[in-house]
Amino acid sequence: MSEKSKVDSFYKFLISNGYYFDKELIENYLLSLKVKPFVILTGNSGTGKTKLSQLFAKFCETRYHMIKVTTKGTSWGYSEKKDEKGKDCGWSIISEYMEDILPYNMRGTYEIEVGGHVSTAEITISPYLSYDKHNDTFKEYFEELYWIEQNQIKEENKMGISHEDQLVDLGISYDALSSSISNEYIKSNDFSITMNNIDSFISDGGVMLSKGMYEYSPLKDVVICTIKVSNIFANAKLRFKFRMFNYLTDEIKEYLINLKENNESSFELKIKNFVPFNNFTPKFNLTPKNYEIIPIGANWTDNTNIIGYHNVITDDYQSTPSFDLIKYSKLDYTNPYFLILDEMNLSHVERYFADFLSAIESDEEIPLYGTKDSLKLPKNLFIIGTVNVDETTYMFSPKVLDRANTIEFNTLTAYEYMIFNLNDGDFEGNIEYLQSPLQDFEISNMDINDLKLKLSQIRYKDDSLWKTLAIELTELQNTLKDSSFEFGFRVINEILKFMLVAWKYENSPNDWNTWERYFDAQIKQKILPKLHGSEKAISNVLTDLFNLCLVERKNNENPKNFNINENNCRYRSSALKLQNMSKLLSNQRYVSFIN
Repeated sequence: MSEKSKVDSFYKFLISNGYYFDKELIENYLLSLKVKPFVILTGNSGTGKTKLSQLFAKFCETRYHMIKVTTKGTSWGYSEKKDEKGKDCGWSIISEYMEDILPYNMRGTYEIEVGGHVSTAEITISPYLSYDKHNDTFKEYFEELYWIEQNQIKEENKMGISHEDQLVDLGISYDALSSSISNEYIKSNDFSITMNNIDSFISDGGVMLSKGMYEYSPLKDVVICTIKVSNIFANAKLRFKFRMFNYLTDEIKEYLINLKENNESSFELKIKNFVPFNNFTPKFNLTPKNYEIIPIGANWTDNTNIIGYHNVITDDYQSTPSFDLIKYSKLDYTNPYFLILDEMNLSHVERYFADFLSAIESDEEIPLYGTKDSLKLPKNLFIIGTVNVDETTYMFSPKVLDRANTIEFNTLTAYEYMIFNLNDGDFEGNIEYLQSPLQDFEISNMDINDLKLKLSQIRYKDDSLWKTLAIELTELQNTLKDSSFEFGFRVINEILKFMLVAWKYENSPNDWNTWERYFDAQIKQKILPKLHGSEKAISNVLTDLFNLCLVERKNNENPKNFNINENNCRYRSSALKLQNMSKLLSNQRYVSFIN
């Protein structure tokens, strides 16, 4: 039994590994991942920043692998016939994403889930070659071979000789550019195979091929190709037939039969403990993990330590563990992968990470140093940066902080750490939604019109939440407009996206009366991290922001002396942070968020 299967939530998974975090911190971290794939964790050394990221990656490791599959006419349906070994022939299914996720030689027994029903099934994939039946010359050639073989069989039977199948050398050629998989997976696009089963080739218009085809062909649902035999050419299709059979429960059989009867053509198949490409090694090294922890060097001045470079001496691309992880995540895009940049501010982030920041924002590709190639960051890749607060590190620029959710880790007291109550962390929202970073990931791509359509439906105190949020964000903007910390459209959009996923986490209530807890988190994660400066430059800003966090906003309270409690404070975590920054500013005449 895996570690993950012993617990029913990430929170309890952390406890089972000896790590204790505040419930809201965990919620904020997981909600932030659903909004944008870049999160910064800041705090003192030893507060568990790296470990939290690593353990969530491990928690996700044993989740089901999702395959979207479609039914296709008569090729789909449960057969009551048995094969020569007495086994069920099974269900034939066409996969829409076969070229991206199914491994070579994948036959095996897996735990699956279909329609909420769990079962065990054998799964296999086989290459199948079919030719154009309208090509009479090609068909006649094989018919002639077939009848020659039939006559041979008759003669051999008279002589008591066992027949050996007739073998035919068949040339196959296809355009490598038509493949959705890069040339790294293709040894040749012009090759030959030796085949038998000539009768099947004639009657069915196609034939199953040897598993050895995998080393030549792109793993793709359908590949258009040209086949040749004895200087006769024909158009053909090379496809991969996917089947699941044996051990299926009656509930799953009934579910699939009902789909067919209702003319529904697609459903989701989940496969557990499934490793894509487990019997094939492309040119880059595959990692068995879904995460990499990359310690940042103090001397990093460009991105080659992350994505590698072309080595002019060996005339080969010099890869890195992080580059391998990114490449592998592109093959397994239905599961999350985590690139953890440890002590990210030991070097100037803008020097080695600028390309990533631009790519995250623009969805453009990153040029690979010394080559004509480029790298597109996959949607299932999450980048977590940890920041230790001490005098040896560099401060992040607003450009970096603007593009991330910055989450502060506070040190637990010895008493809190040693006398920890598990029940204190019970989650009231949809925990499965929270723990699935790729679910509803399309929210991260929503524009202001999409967000308005969703959030305007939510009510708060006989008004729309959309209008309430607009007022609150404008108040914050007005407070910061005369400083260098004013925020723009990017921050507004990302705060609204965070509020939308938080609402969904809280089971989408029509009247949402707890929204302030999440807006509070966004003030602290998206607006306060950019604050820094001398007492003269920033003192009034801290005071004005602090008063915005209170229930009574017009009293111009001094944050250093104010007694914060649940009754007088609207955004408590932000108020506490601003109060702490004000005290530090008074003592040392300079302050920043990460002090």
